[in-house]
Amino acid sequence: MRSARTLALAIAWNTLALACAAQNAPPAPAQAAPISSSGTITGTVYCADTDLPARLAVVYLVDGAEHGYAVGDTTMTDLDGRFVFNHVQEGDYYAAASLPGYENLMSVLTKSYLDTLPADDRKKLLAVMPSVTATANQPAQLSIRLERGAEIDGTATYDDGSPAIDLPVRIAMKSEGDEGGVGQATAQPMIYSGAGTARTDDRGRFRILGVLPGEYLVSVSLPVRWSMNADAKASAAVMESSIGSMEVYVGGGQRAAKAETIKVTMGGASKDADITIPLSRLHTIRGQVLLKSTNEAPAAATVRLLYADTREPARAVVAPNGEFEFHYVPEDSFILRATARQESQAGSDSGSGPPMGRYSFNVQPGDGSREGSAEIPLTVTSDMDGVSISVPDPQPSQSAPSNGAGPTNP
Repeated sequence: MRSARTLALAIAWNTLALACAAQNAPPAPAQAAPISSSGTITGTVYCADTDLPARLAVVYLVDGAEHGYAVGDTTMTDLDGRFVFNHVQEGDYYAAASLPGYENLMSVLTKSYLDTLPADDRKKLLAVMPSVTATANQPAQLSIRLERGAEIDGTATYDDGSPAIDLPVRIAMKSEGDEGGVGQATAQPMIYSGAGTARTDDRGRFRILGVLPGEYLVSVSLPVRWSMNADAKASAAVMESSIGSMEVYVGGGQRAAKAETIKVTMGGASKDADITIPLSRLHTIRGQVLLKSTNEAPAAATVRLLYADTREPARAVVAPNGEFEFHYVPEDSFILRATARQESQAGSDSGSGPPMGRYSFNVQPGDGSREGSAEIPLTVTSDMDGVSISVPDPQPSQSAPSNGAGPTNP
């Protein structure tokens, strides 16, 4: 009994001693907080011409070259022109802001555009771009000034005097070294602020703001659909599937290589970007593709019009049963190139099965291959009917099973 009481007292004393030791022990060191790998970027956007805040401007944060100048994040300025980016990964960034009427440097801060510049020009351009380094747990500040952009104004009309209403207007920087010496840049970035593509109004007028200084090609785009095919046989729907739309440039031509250019300076305006669409000088070409071996029509063909002097593509169509039509072709010298195909029809006009003219082949308007093709020269000064071109038999490598999906226009 005494031994049990002695053991209990010993346990009680040991417990009390341990409690006192715990109270007198130094406190355990606090656990370190995890280190963040992201930072914060704050700043303000100003309008250079007024030195006032750029209110409700869009601000872009762009990763450097190792990320292909990809947009990392976007935000909008408040009514004091201020912005903030939170949780930004550590690294170096370029910044750009856009506001209607002001230069949008996002147009030049793309890999596709920068790759077109000589190394020295690219280096100079990037040197003047606003840049910032994001560091963990250390806010960075940035100030952006927007320069008033140039303006391109013009009016698009048909040659009978009526306004060309609700047509998309395209502009592209002039680039040297293309076919014919002038052409569109490799990429066509957004070079003005605004939502979507500019369009002509109810009087054919258009106004493009925030354009960077430079020399531009300006054009309107029109569809080449031919409504007279509506009541024709079903295969006519395939024939009118012409690749691309018709571009008409300042000066009235349909060729970028021979278009008149518009020059604008910083903050300046060009009021003479007028375009006349020469309907009275646009013509139709109809014809037939025949096989050299049998003098019969192939099941299908692709037909292209190339400008004779530069061989740049003008138009491309598919030709079921070898029949082709080109509409709204300008007066010029061309090369007509045709290639027979082995693709079979998914149906016929007889009423049984799917509608006639569903083929699985693709038409590539920029295809430069001449293998298995034939070419003839054409000088277009008026409508042309009965054009005939003989081509080699289709090559087996061109064959593909029909899938009933219709012609594909990439």
